[in-house]
Amino acid sequence: MSETSENLSWTLLIGPYSVRRVRHWDLVARVVGDCGPMRTAPLPRVPGLRMLCDASDADNLREPVNELGRLVLEAFGHPYSAEIRGHIGIYLADAEGVPVDLPEPLRERIEAEVRRAREAVRS
Repeated sequence: MSETSENLSWTLLIGPYSVRRVRHWDLVARVVGDCGPMRTAPLPRVPGLRMLCDASDADNLREPVNELGRLVLEAFGHPYSAEIRGHIGIYLADAEGVPVDLPEPLRERIEAEVRRAREAVRS
């Protein structure tokens, strides 16, 4: 897969209050930008599903706590974390680790988890 198609794959950006479908290049720009090191980790309940965050956000008290993102990540097998700060991304990677489009059924499954997480945050 070329670098261009990698950058054009569809991903999900989860903020403290919203979820957006964005291209991979935009996900990296919005989550990491110029600030800190990018960290990725597998979400073990779905093969190939990964999370992406800015490692420097963890201790940055100016970044809002992302309870919505934390609950969604935990639903897909990310280890419990007391809090997650800033935006996080969810993307699907092929066997070589190259981002690929989220298939519609997987995107719908993630969005269902987002709805559940929103309800939990509201209550």
